[in-house]
Amino acid sequence: MDQETKVCQNCKKDFTITSEDFNFYEKMKVPPPTFCPDCRMMRRLAHRNERTLYRRACDLCKKESVSIYPPETPWPVYCTSCWWSDAWNVKDFSIEYDSGKSFFDQFKKLQTKVPRIGLLSLTSINSEYTNNSADNKNCYLLFAAEQNEDCMYGRLVQHCKSVVDGAWVYDSELCYECLDVRACHSCMFCERCQTSTGLLFCFDARDSQDCILSTNLRHAQYYIENKKYSKEEYLAKKQEILSSRESIEDAKKRFEELKTETIVKYAYATKCANATGDYLYNCHHSRFMFDASNTKDCAYMADAEDPVDFLDGNNVYYKPERCLDIMGTIQSYNSKFSTFLFYCTNVEYSDNMHNCNDCFGCIGLKKSQHCIFNKQYEKEEYEKLREQIIANMKERGEYGEFFSVKLSPFKYNETLAKDYYPNPDEEEIKTGTYGKENSKDIFACVDCKKNFKLTAAELDFYKHMGLPLPLKDFECRLQDRINKRNPRKLWHRQCMCDKSSHGHDGKCQNEFETSYSPDRKEIIYCEQCYQQEVV
Repeated sequence: MDQETKVCQNCKKDFTITSEDFNFYEKMKVPPPTFCPDCRMMRRLAHRNERTLYRRACDLCKKESVSIYPPETPWPVYCTSCWWSDAWNVKDFSIEYDSGKSFFDQFKKLQTKVPRIGLLSLTSINSEYTNNSADNKNCYLLFAAEQNEDCMYGRLVQHCKSVVDGAWVYDSELCYECLDVRACHSCMFCERCQTSTGLLFCFDARDSQDCILSTNLRHAQYYIENKKYSKEEYLAKKQEILSSRESIEDAKKRFEELKTETIVKYAYATKCANATGDYLYNCHHSRFMFDASNTKDCAYMADAEDPVDFLDGNNVYYKPERCLDIMGTIQSYNSKFSTFLFYCTNVEYSDNMHNCNDCFGCIGLKKSQHCIFNKQYEKEEYEKLREQIIANMKERGEYGEFFSVKLSPFKYNETLAKDYYPNPDEEEIKTGTYGKENSKDIFACVDCKKNFKLTAAELDFYKHMGLPLPLKDFECRLQDRINKRNPRKLWHRQCMCDKSSHGHDGKCQNEFETSYSPDRKEIIYCEQCYQQEVV
């Protein structure tokens, strides 16, 4: 079938289903979606609470711990140790399928019965305030992060040491307020930099060291505002900038000016072929991808590593394959319309499943097979009932769509959805304290007025790096970083290069999909013109 234009049942905007999409839906044996890609992603994000944390008692051992669920939730919440223990059996919380009722109504009933794990944090040491994370040591307020040590206040920080206030930071050490950097050391206030050391307020620098307020550097040292200086001049400028909060703020303003004046490639993409989106690495034959690496034959995804033959996914890692419309998965296969699947195969409409195969409508199962609504069946009975449920869902128009926002166990503004699809009508979520600041160790954020503390570890870090204390709480600082990134949207544009030395007469005719909107001030180049200009 050729591509088809439909009207999204949620936002009422037109969207296109391509022939490639139709082929995939046919292979997965599902009807085409009735929501547009944006609304599909919004629904998935509304099921992921990363950073809104509460203190509450475990409903099994009664000990207090950190949780993503407040004390008033209608279902039991267990601490990590209890949830993984053998002290209870999740299949004791099963229900019988009723063909006369909506599948989603019955799933909601199951939600209120099954105990949930307080945090998704595995094998970490002294890292109580981390979530959707694993293998961290001495980390604090770190989210969607793995294999870090002595890191604080970050999201998507991976394989790092002593990184503070970072987002999308990989394989780096001793960095502060960095965004989209990889393999960097001792860098501060930098964006889109790789394999560099000692950078201060730099954008799109690679293989460079000891540079300040510069953009598009390659193999450079002692550059200030893209001009070569001596080592002594570089050190003097660095000392001048870091001498006070006011001089740092002045440098921030100058940095933003420099970014708007620089030449940028249409997409922050490396080693990609036939791929559209932004913040991409080694992506092939993939469309509408954001913050993705090592993808093949994928579309409509964000925060993805190594997926193959996968449409509609967020936060998917470790080679998931042949999956559709999933929020959060690790190494799963042939699964659909689910949240938080870990090493699963043939799982549909389920949540928080671990090492499970052939399950439908289940929550919280471990090492299970042939289950529906957490009830165990023989293989033949399971397959027959599964087909009956799908047929009933199709009759009601339920099958083929992700869980609605109303089925999320979280309030909208507790979830990642608010970061990308803010809704002013949603209830504001306030946690923590207000009006308790003092002159010693409790401060009030200059933006949201929420109180925040400074830990001994971060005070040592600020002293070591020669930095003033922050004036904002973690959430406001993170929102500032997120707002610096390009949106997860694409516009069709033409290269702005008009230099004849780049192999074209007059203006370059190359066109592309880019996350830089037409009203942006940056100079947008295609891959060829960008490489000739920068490299």
